[in-house]
Amino acid sequence: MKPFRLALAMAICTVPLTAANAQTGAPEIETIASYPHGQFLENLDMAAGGSVIVTSYVDQRLLRWPGSGEVETFAQLDVHPVGVLAQPGRIIVSAHGASFTGGPDFTKTNQLLVLDPDGVLQRRVMAPQALFLNGMTALDEDHILIADSLAGMIWLFRPSSGEILPWLEHPLLAVAAPTDQRPGANGLKMRDGALYVSNSSRGAIYRVRLDGLEPAGEVEQFARTGPVDDFTYLPDGAIAAATHGERLIRVDPDGTVSDIMREGCDACTSVMLATDRSLLVTTSGNLLEGGDAPARLLRIPPSSHPGSGEQ
Repeated sequence: MKPFRLALAMAICTVPLTAANAQTGAPEIETIASYPHGQFLENLDMAAGGSVIVTSYVDQRLLRWPGSGEVETFAQLDVHPVGVLAQPGRIIVSAHGASFTGGPDFTKTNQLLVLDPDGVLQRRVMAPQALFLNGMTALDEDHILIADSLAGMIWLFRPSSGEILPWLEHPLLAVAAPTDQRPGANGLKMRDGALYVSNSSRGAIYRVRLDGLEPAGEVEQFARTGPVDDFTYLPDGAIAAATHGERLIRVDPDGTVSDIMREGCDACTSVMLATDRSLLVTTSGNLLEGGDAPARLLRIPPSSHPGSGEQ
């Protein structure tokens, strides 16, 4: 892979998307935490007890929000955290030793961290075979899938042994063209015996059926969405997806796309359904897009988004 391609892939941009059935009313939005422009909140997951762990990429921190009150520093790292997966007894983090904001050499520094529930590092596994480790999901406790946003690959990580193995390589997981400015495979989620994968570059969410711990059948398109970063499932079976743009979108089970937030995301990077059925959203403050907004953790209450079960 050529260096200029890697550098361009980091400059994530926004492509306009015409949405069907857009909401006419703006949702209620609460800012849980705000950080000065230059920070980059990237991903989040729910840990034991209902607290939320957030990766803060630029300043190399894991943040924790207990569900009320203030966000606190959970762990100060020596790497740039990307994805986070909380499991019973541990937290797994995909990370880069060097920041992608510094150029393509970060692709040589991929690694995985295994932390204990208190945020103490238990194991570090270097991943020189990877180019851009990103979102994660679990097949089971010891089989973790990790999206590689530049290699067109999903890796399998076994925390018990430290093995990192190819799990699925496919052109639809790669960037759409060598000059594209958006990453390929990005967010991963399991649903009804299938793995769903967002591809920011191709503007789509894809699906591959599972046979036990292995992929079965072809990678197929689930929905055309426009650029999508990470995403989450709603109680009614629809998807809420961050766009790394101004919008937070809803994708119905039939693939219809509509707005949850038409604007105000400031390059939202991930979204999660909380225990109270509110949506938690991370933003990057338009850092890569040349903006000047703060990086924020947002909350959209259940009454303000479709699919929460409270309409």
